[in-house]
Amino acid sequence: MASSHRKGSGQGNIEVKGDTVIVNPLALDITWGGDGRYWRIEEDRRIAELIQVCWLEVNGSVEMNKLQPNTRYKLEFKIKLKPDAFGWNDSPVYIMAMPGKGTKCIWASADLSKIRKGDQTSSIPSRLEFTTPSGVADDKISFGLFEIWKGRWKGGLVIEEVVISKV
Repeated sequence: MASSHRKGSGQGNIEVKGDTVIVNPLALDITWGGDGRYWRIEEDRRIAELIQVCWLEVNGSVEMNKLQPNTRYKLEFKIKLKPDAFGWNDSPVYIMAMPGKGTKCIWASADLSKIRKGDQTSSIPSRLEFTTPSGVADDKISFGLFEIWKGRWKGGLVIEEVVISKV
């Protein structure tokens, strides 16, 4: 039986360009992403489009050896809101990064209701920075995008990529 949740694959979906790591949505684990009533995953365009959910949970990870140790990075989700996006008022999303085992989670929030709807790509959050630890080349950075607390239906979010870049 197929799962309602989508397990991403990093194979060919994580790219290193200089000091930047780009993760496309095909590498992300998406709760309810395996059910076409809630998400549309367009493999050819490499996007994930939220149709509607009341539990938004998107997780990913990147091997630490793709990043430099003891270096400051920022993490951003590149998104769009479709013209018919709904449910984002009074429902901030939270973006999390955990740069290695045993490190503290770093959180930032973003108010998607303030983002212009349409074809313009936006970066959220405005600032989520972390420093990579040293000596953990076999570890990974975990990250995620969440809105699981309000219990309201929301939709119209398009995830284009996650960018981890040197500050």
